Amino acid sequence: MSNNLAGSNNYLQLFPSNHTSNGLISYKDGNPVISFILGEQDRYLIGSSVRLVGNISIYKTPNGANGDIASEGEDLSVSPKLSTYGILDQIVISSQKNKNVIEHVRHYGRYLASYLPAVSSQQEANGHLSVTANTINNLNANDMAYVNNANGAAAAGRQFRGNSFCINLPTGFLNSKQPIGLSGRGWGTGGLIFDIHLAPDSSFLISSANTFPNAFYQLSNVSLICEVINPSVDELSRLMKQSSGTMEYNAISSYYTTIASSNAIVNFRLGLSRVLGIFINFIPSTYLNNLSFDSFQTSPLINDQGSADIAEIKQIIFTKGGQRMPYMFNLDSNVRDNALSTVADPLYYRNYMSTFMNFNKIMKTQVGPETYNRIGSTVQDQFAEAGQMFGIGVQFDNISGEGVDFRNENFGLQMDTGLTADNPHSAFLYVRSKNTLVFNANGLQVLN
Repeated sequence: MSNNLAGSNNYLQLFPSNHTSNGLISYKDGNPVISFILGEQDRYLIGSSVRLVGNISIYKTPNGANGDIASEGEDLSVSPKLSTYGILDQIVISSQKNKNVIEHVRHYGRYLASYLPAVSSQQEANGHLSVTANTINNLNANDMAYVNNANGAAAAGRQFRGNSFCINLPTGFLNSKQPIGLSGRGWGTGGLIFDIHLAPDSSFLISSANTFPNAFYQLSNVSLICEVINPSVDELSRLMKQSSGTMEYNAISSYYTTIASSNAIVNFRLGLSRVLGIFINFIPSTYLNNLSFDSFQTSPLINDQGSADIAEIKQIIFTKGGQRMPYMFNLDSNVRDNALSTVADPLYYRNYMSTFMNFNKIMKTQVGPETYNRIGSTVQDQFAEAGQMFGIGVQFDNISGEGVDFRNENFGLQMDTGLTADNPHSAFLYVRSKNTLVFNANGLQVLN
């Protein structure tokens, strides 16, 4: 839509369609999904304006109503690089009119654990993100400002203990620079439904010694805010004559597998026709949904649980249909020639970062020599800043932007690793691909 044809803008506030009677939402009390409906209307949504807003309180015992919060120094914390973002487990965006799913990002918190540090600087993490999402790149400071924050609730007029938040929802569909039509007349999606799945308490919270096994988080005053564009009279008149339309956007698809050997093989039938890039992050499987560990660690492979015995990745091979692609050679790491090397491997680092954006356009990031090396530790407060930000990835198309066809051929990854102990790792694989949304008066279709 041309800017010179645009009319005025409006700001909307949406409340959950499955709102509880007392307005309190928590995974513990059986409210794992929050749904918002942005109804069918002759307007455009600015996807990047969508924000989840509310208050969050963290309690160390089930007596949340009595304000039983953790005190400074007590054994309760959250991932400092995610903070409030850690409550997000899945996000599903679908059409209100015909319920077709437009984008579904599973393991959303672990996606953000790689994405946010990759595209934001340390100053941003401690600056505006600390205001909107309560992130602070230091475990102790994060505990004091976030987990232990009573917020003066005992004072008159205070209705909750904790923090407020206003977080954006980075997905391929919402990050599209193209305004999203909401009409059901043939030039839009027919409205949108946002289903936000909350993470379990044991995934969001950390109690290293399991001191507070019944700790939980609670949300209140939750809403979704966004900005919409009202087409001008001339633009709306033109749109009324339009019987169909299309929209292209980059979608995020997620996959899960486990690896437990020195010859780790990952193989998936993606079923996607325009794959742009793929990245993978790792975590020991026993750490997931385990209150004793940070479920959002993106660490190197680890041999022994509870130690810093890093299992190096010596070689990587990416394949398409069993043939090497996009590299026609094996990617050997610097540790293959020097077993004592601990520095970040430049080739792996460049490929990983290129999956988020073209490497030469990266101007700010928290991923660097201190956070991508092989001196990791499973002890959170020994991590550099907010923790290890390790991952591997590959960019398939940085020239045409049209991607590579994986509809009929499998994506493969083979790694020669130093995994020798019985410590299986979960591998979360995220694919960035180009999708086309086709809509008309009868409904919409997603072409991927």
